[in-house]
Amino acid sequence: MESGTPSRDTAGAMSQENVDFVRDGYARFNAGERTAELWFWHPNAEYQAAREDPDSAVHRGIDAIRKQFASWVEAYPDLKIEILEAEGNGDQVFLWVRFIGHGAASGIPLEMELAHVYTLRDGKAARVVEYTDRKEALEAAGLRE
Repeated sequence: MESGTPSRDTAGAMSQENVDFVRDGYARFNAGERTAELWFWHPNAEYQAAREDPDSAVHRGIDAIRKQFASWVEAYPDLKIEILEAEGNGDQVFLWVRFIGHGAASGIPLEMELAHVYTLRDGKAARVVEYTDRKEALEAAGLRE
């Protein structure tokens, strides 16, 4: 093995650390930490909403991501994001999640599932892309079913 190249065990441990880090962020969100913070997000991070989303856009930078989170919380004050599946691949983390909540104005329940594919850099979330297609998301994370 070349010097400086992580072993398979080290790479697997790094993947698990990344999965645990992302899981912690969701746990904190569900516990009431509703603002995107720099302990989790890289300052130049991007959040890309699914292309099927009527509000599909790329939110660049921590301020834009904070505004996106605030819009979710405003629309669904009791919003929770349940992790149904999580898998790491180096600096990539695949999540299949369920959004659950109720509309602030209407009270209409929200329940939808989609994937989040994270790219971590310097130990923080540098990019997140939403996918409605699980297989496409797994492939984007370099994983297979």
